[in-house]
Amino acid sequence: MTRGAASWHLGFGGGIHYCFGAPLARLETRIALAELTRRLVNPALVTDPPPYRHTANLRGPEHLLVDVDGVQPG
Repeated sequence: MTRGAASWHLGFGGGIHYCFGAPLARLETRIALAELTRRLVNPALVTDPPPYRHTANLRGPEHLLVDVDGVQPG
């Protein structure tokens, strides 16, 4: 069985089935994104403003395309 595109999310479950590693995953994501954005050279949105979702229960952009001139080494 394969999972379709509708299940490509970063949910951590809920209640008794809540992911034990969720706090660590969130911290790692925060650190990785901060480091990535620090290294990007001249980031700019491809479409400003980006296309937003048309649902009430999940807000935010459908996707966020960013054009960059390069990435600085760490």
